[in-house]
Amino acid sequence: MQGCISHSSGDYRTNLIAEICSNGLMLAQDAFGNYVVQYVIGLKSHSTNTILASQFQGHYVQLSMQKFSSNVVEKCFKEFHEELKAAIVFEMLAAPELEELLQHPFANYVIQSALSNTKGAAYTALVDAIRYHAAVLRTSPYCKRILALLRGKSLAF
Repeated sequence: MQGCISHSSGDYRTNLIAEICSNGLMLAQDAFGNYVVQYVIGLKSHSTNTILASQFQGHYVQLSMQKFSSNVVEKCFKEFHEELKAAIVFEMLAAPELEELLQHPFANYVIQSALSNTKGAAYTALVDAIRYHAAVLRTSPYCKRILALLRGKSLAF
């Protein structure tokens, strides 16, 4: 599918990407479809990524805790513009499952990607939330990577 996108042009390419975007939530959770969604995100089209972000909105917590879609959310943090990345962070911070996200075997990589790729208020709010849960997180094997990343940025935990 990625080859079809890269070798296509004009209306065919536009329609192909539009179809992928309209099925983005389903494809992100698929063992093979997630690679297609990551490829489209990697094209760095502001309008395309905004459409995908709206597809994922309200589902970022669920997507972060699934094997395939967690890779898509990581890609969102690497490629989306700051406003979209901040929206993802604030959605996660508002979730009652935040502590579970921090300790989850897949979602912890998403959190690490968020820490490495966000700035400003979203980054500060995420660090503060991690700090709030730090005592519990120290006992989790998955959280140790998150805490080590923050210590590497000279933040006390």
